[in-house]
Amino acid sequence: MNIIERGACVTSSAMVFLLLLLLTPLQGYCHTFALPFYEPERIYYFMDEPVVTASRFSQPSSQAPSTVMVVTSKMIKERGYKCLVDVLEDLPGFDIHKHIGGQAGGTYVIQRGLWGNNKLLVLKDGIRLNPENGSNLVYGNQLSLGDLKQIEIMYGPSSAIYGADAYAGIINLITKKVKGPRHLEMEISGGNADTVEGHLLVQAKPTMDSFIHLYAHGFGSNGFDLHDIYDDYHYHHPILGKTHFYDPNETFEIPERDWDLSIKAGWKNLVFETVYLHTKQPTNIAAPFNTGRTQSSKDRVELDTWNFRLTHTLSLGKKLDAITMFKGQIYRMDPDSRYGRKQFNNYIYERSDMFGMEEQLRYSYKKGKIIGGFAFKRISTMPYLNSRSPFDEGDTYDEFPVKEIITEDGKHLPIGPFREYDYWTYGLYMQANHKLTDKLSLFAGARFDWETFTHHETCNPRTGIIYTIKKGETLRLMYGHAYISPSAYFRFKAWVDKNYAHLPPSVFGRNLDPEKVSSLEFSYSKHTKRLSFNIATYVSRSVDSIQEAGRFFKNVLMVSNEGTEKATVEVADNTGRVTNFGIDLAISYRLDRLAILNFGYSFINSRQHLRGHSFDGPKVSNHKVMAGITGYLGNHLSYNLRCRWRSEIHTSPYNTVYHGTTIPGIFLLDANLRWKDILPGLDAHLTMKNLLNSKYFTAANESGDPINGASLPRVPQDPFGFMMGISYRF
Repeated sequence: MNIIERGACVTSSAMVFLLLLLLTPLQGYCHTFALPFYEPERIYYFMDEPVVTASRFSQPSSQAPSTVMVVTSKMIKERGYKCLVDVLEDLPGFDIHKHIGGQAGGTYVIQRGLWGNNKLLVLKDGIRLNPENGSNLVYGNQLSLGDLKQIEIMYGPSSAIYGADAYAGIINLITKKVKGPRHLEMEISGGNADTVEGHLLVQAKPTMDSFIHLYAHGFGSNGFDLHDIYDDYHYHHPILGKTHFYDPNETFEIPERDWDLSIKAGWKNLVFETVYLHTKQPTNIAAPFNTGRTQSSKDRVELDTWNFRLTHTLSLGKKLDAITMFKGQIYRMDPDSRYGRKQFNNYIYERSDMFGMEEQLRYSYKKGKIIGGFAFKRISTMPYLNSRSPFDEGDTYDEFPVKEIITEDGKHLPIGPFREYDYWTYGLYMQANHKLTDKLSLFAGARFDWETFTHHETCNPRTGIIYTIKKGETLRLMYGHAYISPSAYFRFKAWVDKNYAHLPPSVFGRNLDPEKVSSLEFSYSKHTKRLSFNIATYVSRSVDSIQEAGRFFKNVLMVSNEGTEKATVEVADNTGRVTNFGIDLAISYRLDRLAILNFGYSFINSRQHLRGHSFDGPKVSNHKVMAGITGYLGNHLSYNLRCRWRSEIHTSPYNTVYHGTTIPGIFLLDANLRWKDILPGLDAHLTMKNLLNSKYFTAANESGDPINGASLPRVPQDPFGFMMGISYRF
């Protein structure tokens, strides 16, 4: 064991000892004052409480036409969650892979085997946070939790009600309601890896008919030096022998700088909302030095997203409401974003703007509710590009080095200038929820979408039946369909490197079709005062999956200003198909007033079909177990201890290191200690992750060839880490 490992183990042991040391005297302290036991609210993985995400109107989760998990603000505080990824790690049905790089999405979030950070729609109070041009949503610390009432995590395709990109599921961040005349919260935290984080929440009601909600959050960290922690991480080079992935002579840096801002203001039936997200993350964590790349602070991607919405609600009677929404989004990648090679820098750039409107009618009657409406958006996008010279903010890019492709049969295919593209999307939808009897309910809906960019028409249905056995006990059978339209990212992404390039499929006369998924799910849930139990089994089939390197054109000639060179060109294509079958189980049990036990389990059999081969879905574990306890000592102290175990991670047969075998599984242990009302309104917390200081790996971006490719077959993860801080409520 080296010095780094010994130091980390000592630190981990000391923190565990500190946790136990604090619990002993504080227990006596709480009983000394004979305070009543803290009465926790019902905290379940699944709560039969109102949710809005599944149908876009409030209904009990047991009656919702989808499996929905609810994570409350109380759970967020007592478990020490800092960002959305922390929450998803503890939920069934998710595979999480950190440190893949900001350009690829920051962290891979895979729900029920459907891979890709564009497969999951993330909302804040219903406002879309994903880039409108179809690029990956970056899961970083800008997806913070400090102003949330609860998080609703919906499983299964939902294009019938949300349109494009509601593919694997939906995550909706629900903010706290403004209740009193004024409210103020502040929190500041710090920890190892030079990490600092804080947020401010201000709420007020200037008049009876108005409210203001202001939230600001910032995060900064230099990250762990994986170069030193994983100093024995190597591969066997056929000529050089044992070769380290991280160059010992190069600085390895993975700094992250994130912040976000949310503003809501309302007057009577008019509400204005804006959400701003900023992230600055490394781009090449998964790139080994022997390919010519090196990870340092200059190799980063910087992204900004502004989202706007203006909503007006008009009552047309006791049973009918009309909701009008004007929406907008501005998405930018900083032109100085880049990833580096030792020989040169590669600059990357993309941007998009969106403006749209939606009109929705809601009709309520004794036995149900009907909603319907139409929506349209205008999107202007500059597609993802890669260059060895910096970009400007213009509408065209004329400096792409490849000017022409000459095919084997002598055809000359020009590469025109890359320019801004404008297109429109239109959607028309309706959904009905009807109660046939006291025990039996039906739901059905569909949405028709059309866009001028691809000229594709899609119709996505959703239907099912809900049977209430008795109060708190429900059976549901659900079917859903969803799609992702070929985005500007896949249609126009372009880069070139010596004798290899990625070009738009249109250069070779090829078009992309929408990705489509269908899912059938059966679930059973039971809720009592002490127990919450939910089990869901599902089968899904995804077709026409777009692969970035779906087709290869070899032995073509690339013509540039420097001459003509033989090369291989890859293009995106609809070559993938995925079939998933799985089970998600979640149980919560309340031990009187002392503690709450949580248990979750996921099984998934994921099969991918690609280029004539069938294999286990890469980046997916067959089995995952989550378990934890949240306990209360008196009226002030809560503690949380939770563990996660996952089985081996499958890899692609095209992985030249693993050849379709697996990355080892891992067991992780986290803890959180929270002391409420040290002084009136003053709280303190201590959050610890990876208490056992385990060295472990997750799947990388490409999981490619470490000798000739650009990505590692696996990515090392963080060691033991801690955050401690205070919060104050006025």
